[in-house]
Amino acid sequence: MNKNDVLEIYDENYAQEYNQRFLLNEKSKKNADFEQKVISNLLNEIGKEAKWLDVSCGTGYFLSRFPNVERAGLDISPAMLKLAKQGNPNTLFVQGDYRDKRPQWEGQWDLVSCMWWAYSYVESLSELEKVVENFASWTSEQGVCFLPICDPAELGTGELKLPYISKDMGEGGGFYQFEGVIWSWIDEESRKQHLNLLAPQLEYMLALFKKHFEQVEIIEYPLFKGSQRKAIVARSKKQKHTLEAEVVGESRSTGLFSSFSKIIRGGNWWLYKIPPLLAIAYGEIILMSLPAIQSILTISALLFSISCVAAYGHIVNDIFDIEVDQIAGKRNSIARFSSIQRILFCIAFLITGFMLPILMNFGRLPIILLAINYLLPTLYSAPPLRLKEKGIWGVISDAAGAHAIPTLFVVTTFLYLSASPQPESIILAIAATAWSFCAGIRGILLHQLWDRKNDLQTDVKTLVTESGVEKVRFWMSRIIFPLELLLLSLVILIISNSTPLILVCTIFYFLLKISFFKLDPTSTFDPAPVQKSYVVPHDFYEVGLPLILATTLSLQNKWFVILLLLQAILFYPGIEQRVKNFVQSLQSKPQNLQSLQTQLNAVQAEVTQLNSRLHQTQNYLEQLQNQLQQSQTESQFHQNQTALQYHPDNFEIHLELGKALEKEQKWDEAIAAYQRAIALNPDDSRSHKHLGDILAEQGQLNEASLCYRRALQLQPRIF
Repeated sequence: MNKNDVLEIYDENYAQEYNQRFLLNEKSKKNADFEQKVISNLLNEIGKEAKWLDVSCGTGYFLSRFPNVERAGLDISPAMLKLAKQGNPNTLFVQGDYRDKRPQWEGQWDLVSCMWWAYSYVESLSELEKVVENFASWTSEQGVCFLPICDPAELGTGELKLPYISKDMGEGGGFYQFEGVIWSWIDEESRKQHLNLLAPQLEYMLALFKKHFEQVEIIEYPLFKGSQRKAIVARSKKQKHTLEAEVVGESRSTGLFSSFSKIIRGGNWWLYKIPPLLAIAYGEIILMSLPAIQSILTISALLFSISCVAAYGHIVNDIFDIEVDQIAGKRNSIARFSSIQRILFCIAFLITGFMLPILMNFGRLPIILLAINYLLPTLYSAPPLRLKEKGIWGVISDAAGAHAIPTLFVVTTFLYLSASPQPESIILAIAATAWSFCAGIRGILLHQLWDRKNDLQTDVKTLVTESGVEKVRFWMSRIIFPLELLLLSLVILIISNSTPLILVCTIFYFLLKISFFKLDPTSTFDPAPVQKSYVVPHDFYEVGLPLILATTLSLQNKWFVILLLLQAILFYPGIEQRVKNFVQSLQSKPQNLQSLQTQLNAVQAEVTQLNSRLHQTQNYLEQLQNQLQQSQTESQFHQNQTALQYHPDNFEIHLELGKALEKEQKWDEAIAAYQRAIALNPDDSRSHKHLGDILAEQGQLNEASLCYRRALQLQPRIF
């Protein structure tokens, strides 16, 4: 919609009734409360000094929920801003268009939000791109962008399914794919017409934000009456030089290397699956004391063959996933090629993968393993077996084909280089294969967790969709991951038997990582995160372990410096990213330590205040005992007093005494009795609950809320 039409809709009358109609009704209040909770979590994540900009802030409803936060609002409607200023005194408000550039705001806001589908009022996709670019520009380097999105599939409460594909398009062939909608809302009550609003599909919105942020995730609202909204949370803003490099990369995407990398999906496996294999190869070289030149040539040949297998596997997978990806709206790089071209790709990678192992006489067993490595991804993707949809068999075949068999291929190749391999080398081969298999199982299960929504949409059956998220996460966290770490430790110990320096470096690496993991927002120790994130041990597999072993080799023989240089050059992007994360952790540590000190001081002050209150409670109890000794009119008082004389530290007596005093509406004495009961037994929910009742009766709602919260923590069914 154009600016004048928007201003005409959001006039003073519309502004006056806006909150009640659109934020506080039954359905909207559920969504608004959830959004308020998300904003609160994001502000807490950022820290006390967070600065928040709410774009299209409207009446300032959400801003008013956080009066202690430095915040500002931008809106095009003077009528809406008038109300926003009334509800948010001493807050910056700017009347303006979110499509306009604002250089003075560049990198100034730690949280940038745009609520309730306001972005839909743009007039074109190009304008939407400018708006998202502005959001990113205004977000600080470590800031977060929060955007509830208008998912076209939800406009029709689940009846509208996008992308919609229309097939059989006549003689021309092919199909039409509808990925977004232009929609209008006619507000019959106010006779306002919100015309030609834009609602691109979810994948398009994700792609827009991924141009500007490293981490982009979708969060889902609670399901309410068959409808479930979604929002984008974007973190780790890309730097300008990164964006410029990506623009240059996109402009050269027609180049041979870029196109080739997209076809084989090199970004999916090169930095993640190849380095651990090289680490095991380095370990075998160390144990077997193999000659440098022979080792370098063998590793080069292995690297080439394994890359051919990986490329083949991803091409085969894409070939048989073309239709599924179209339904899910996912990009499929092989779809643009003809059937003959796809077959030629597969044949080419099949032949080249076997070429060097045969020419260099790797041995019969390694070549058989290589053949199995080509067979498994075929069985995984191709009908009629299509193991990827066979539950546990899909998990096993992927873990074997992408991890265990390549590892076995590498270690058997090196074992064939020695006439009589040492027992340690054979044990390493077994341990490394088992470790890679466990890591592979967890890797494919993570992929299924993160791709569950697409799999459900396209009716693809996986272990996660069939068994459930929580059950699979339990297997990963309690069984697979501990076994994986145990086997990794065995691998390290076997190699360290030859060179103890490796064990020292490994221990130092993990101590360093544990020391800084809380300061690294990109990492998590959760081995089964539901949302896509980077699990801490993976950087050791992909960067730490290969570099430690390659460095050890180069210290033993100067010719192995070639391997170290190749490792650094070929896998530089992965190394660079880990170094950046580590530097950011170091830079943020002083600030975090200062924050921790502040928190400790606050805790100490609370403890001092608590001690003071305990002394006051003791005084109240003494007064209460004197009063009870003078009065014999109430037998219950007399019984409790007598019991306290014999059992002064029995919390049950204090609790019953409090109840008796509460019935007589002797509030101060009852409060003292309950506080004494809590002091003697803080884990009994009844004392907290009764104390909360009295405080609520006296109008001390904040204190009562704390008591009720503690009671519910101790006994969820106490009310």
